[in-house]
Amino acid sequence: MTDSAIKEKPTSLETAALHESAMLARRFVALAFCRADLLFELDNEQSIKFVAGATPSLFGKNTPQMMGIGFLDLVHEEDKSTVSELLHAAGDKGRFDDVSIRLKTIKSDASLATIAGYRVPDFDNNFFLVIKIASNQQARTEPVDPLPPGVEALLPASGGPAVGHDDEAGILDNKAYATVAAKRLKEASGSGAHAKLTMVKIDNLDELKRDLSDQDQDKLMTTIGGILSSQSLGGDTAGRINDENFSFAHTDDIDIKSVGQKIENAAREIAPNGVGIGAVATSLDADGNDLTEEQLAKAISYAMQSFSSGKRPPDPATIAHVFETMMAETMKNIESFKRICATRAFDLVYMPICDLKTGALHHYEALTRFRGTKEESPFKLITMAEEIGLISEFDITVAQKAVNFINKQAASGGSHTIAVNVSGHSIQDDKFVGELHGLLKRATNLSRMLMFEITESSGIEDLEAVNATIQQFRTKGFKFALDDFGAGAAGFDYLNTFDIDTVKFDGPVVKRAYATEKGKAFLKSMATLCNDTGIETIAEMVEDKELADFLLTCGVHLGQGWYFGKPMPESEMSRR
Repeated sequence: MTDSAIKEKPTSLETAALHESAMLARRFVALAFCRADLLFELDNEQSIKFVAGATPSLFGKNTPQMMGIGFLDLVHEEDKSTVSELLHAAGDKGRFDDVSIRLKTIKSDASLATIAGYRVPDFDNNFFLVIKIASNQQARTEPVDPLPPGVEALLPASGGPAVGHDDEAGILDNKAYATVAAKRLKEASGSGAHAKLTMVKIDNLDELKRDLSDQDQDKLMTTIGGILSSQSLGGDTAGRINDENFSFAHTDDIDIKSVGQKIENAAREIAPNGVGIGAVATSLDADGNDLTEEQLAKAISYAMQSFSSGKRPPDPATIAHVFETMMAETMKNIESFKRICATRAFDLVYMPICDLKTGALHHYEALTRFRGTKEESPFKLITMAEEIGLISEFDITVAQKAVNFINKQAASGGSHTIAVNVSGHSIQDDKFVGELHGLLKRATNLSRMLMFEITESSGIEDLEAVNATIQQFRTKGFKFALDDFGAGAAGFDYLNTFDIDTVKFDGPVVKRAYATEKGKAFLKSMATLCNDTGIETIAEMVEDKELADFLLTCGVHLGQGWYFGKPMPESEMSRR
């Protein structure tokens, strides 16, 4: 035997060092398991190189059997894009923290879990991940990250638009988008990635669509949605603000001019002889690390609203600055709204609602106009009041003014029926309900001339309780209408639960019905449903005779819009 073949026995110091190193490694693993159920090391192909934890009970495989499996094969199909984006970001920035995902385990293909990880150059630039399995697993099928609670993509049985989605472009609507984008941007920030929020206005889009067939309209809109989604975080963080305005959240390496060019080229390909469109974009740095997800979502909503109204981009162009601006404006608006309520510094105007067949007046809707304010519409302040819990005080004041006007016109021989708006927030407020009962008790013989229209019904939490409240007033002869019907799948739940007299179809639903065969079929089916259940129907935004005649063929009874008349003040009403 040669000397080279003789292995030297390790010294006691070397043995101690090896033992200490092994113990240290075991301690690190033990510490890791304090907050995790699974530990993974992935190579550059995202295949499993090392795993520790309860793999047999979770995946039905022991450690050797797990080696070489692609990590994404363990992830729920609808969460793969999220995980892929996280790993990509970790490759650029190093790490990401606590993101909710679903795993395909032997118990469920949607086991809730939290993942965190980082990439280490010293270990062949491999990925190191820790996963915590949620202890309170709940059966659910919707995506955990792409659609947080409240914006689930559920198609109603009638074939109406999906909740949280724009059914034309196949992307999120503005409300759902703000929530999802906030979540995605927080995740990107947690992973160390630099992200942006971009808003895109597509000039002449409405004009181009009017010249296209239904098939080409669908193709154009889904193409636009697809282009924006493909460039967005996770491949699904794109939303439609309104008809011509869109937004998407993305990493800062996306070429915005190129995205706009793709949209313009796609439009030319679909409609070579159509009017040309132009994509104009504004981007904000997603620097809202100090903001909660809820605050970030509000800032995103504010930014989208400002962009779509044509306001100049903020300076500096950051989401954090947008939030500061929004908060300052909100505080100013709160004080203004409180002052309006206290001084009753607003007037009611009355918009006619007429029979589509005969043109005869059916009733008026009471609308508000604020005095001494530069606001072009009270909508913004009223929406804010609903969000912060001030709307009930305003609603009862509006009802008082309407009752006073009804009494005044009755004294002079008038008998017009007036519909007063009641927020979904107010109808759940015991104080408001009590005050409204008191008001109606003091003013007798009102039921023939006063009805109520429930607005912002999305804020209603207990449908059965609200229906019971509605019936208290209906038994006294007061009719109730449901506003903005058809705007979302939840409206069908309201129609199924509420015993009401009238529904008012949302303006965009009416416009879509007039523009597309699919929209027409949807409106006709809703009108038929209402007719079969004895519910009267009203359509908003009736601007000309052609639309009025069209709505009549769809089975709608009444119309509201400038074709029948603009809102008029009390002084003009008194002469009718």
